[in-house]
Amino acid sequence: MSNTTRAVLEQLRYAVRPVKRVGTIGGYLSIAGVQSKGIGEDRAMKRYIATVFAICAVSAAFLAAQSKDPAVPDTVIQADRTLTVAFEKGDKATVNKLLDADFSWIDTDGIMWAREDALRAGLKPLVPSGSDVKITAFKYGSKVVWIQNNQGNKFAAHFWVLRPQGWRLLHTNEIAVRPPERGANVRPNFAVPCINPCKEVPYKPISPSEMAALAAWQDQESGTGNHDIHMGDELIAVNSYSDGAARQAAQKEAEAEGKVKPNTPPNPANVNRPPVGAAPALYVRTWDFGDAIVAIMLQPTYGGKAYWSSRVFASHNGFWKMDQSYHTTIQAAPRMTALPMKEESSKAN
Repeated sequence: MSNTTRAVLEQLRYAVRPVKRVGTIGGYLSIAGVQSKGIGEDRAMKRYIATVFAICAVSAAFLAAQSKDPAVPDTVIQADRTLTVAFEKGDKATVNKLLDADFSWIDTDGIMWAREDALRAGLKPLVPSGSDVKITAFKYGSKVVWIQNNQGNKFAAHFWVLRPQGWRLLHTNEIAVRPPERGANVRPNFAVPCINPCKEVPYKPISPSEMAALAAWQDQESGTGNHDIHMGDELIAVNSYSDGAARQAAQKEAEAEGKVKPNTPPNPANVNRPPVGAAPALYVRTWDFGDAIVAIMLQPTYGGKAYWSSRVFASHNGFWKMDQSYHTTIQAAPRMTALPMKEESSKAN
């Protein structure tokens, strides 16, 4: 039984506890601590029945706003809520207790904050605490829980990890989805082969899990037709210009029809254009939790602005997938592109 359900039941038990007669003359009744007499008995009972229904309605709304993997411990959901409130109130003791030593925070403008700088700046959550916040949570492997808090166009991904001291928040990525700037990005009109990240990245995996996760991601990005089979079934994929709803709808439709999840069809506008490789990685850092990997990457787009990607990779019976991925555009970044690669000329004598 979840903590939320337990609390609701406790409130109901208190509100509808048995009526006690406290006197033989006058017919006084005690209903949840309130006395009524005679004709007032019905009025009091109606008031408390209304209270019960109000409690049920509020609790139902709260539970409906949650979409939680049964494997996610209730303690992590509660810790996430507690930490959000602590940030809002400036409760440094609670914040320090629940943050991981490696904690980092990417805000909606694409600014990366290290733990000490986030605390020094007094950052506040983009998605506040409140009953209208939609919570989505999944557990990956045995030591990683990914929680998304959503309110309107505001999204926050929280990456919780299990340490010897308990569950700690390792990373936060926040996005306030905004309309895309039409025509702002310029696609190269020449071929850009996928060398980085398909063949090499400025990162050296150490553990077997890191090696497997990297190999799976490179296979996903390489254009070999294996892109979508490496995408997690619950992938939400929010970015600065999309809440991921269209991709999720297409995935659910394919699953409902019993189809294997299809690869993303090519953009018709790009069919007759030279191929352009996947966005390269300029910076990669990973945290290894055995059957799951948390990764942060810095990736420039060809003809567009660079973005931070915050991801969870996990093993599904030995097959590694990218289960969650948030892309936050660095708003202060310039738009960059690749230079045409020089054609290899025949070697001189």
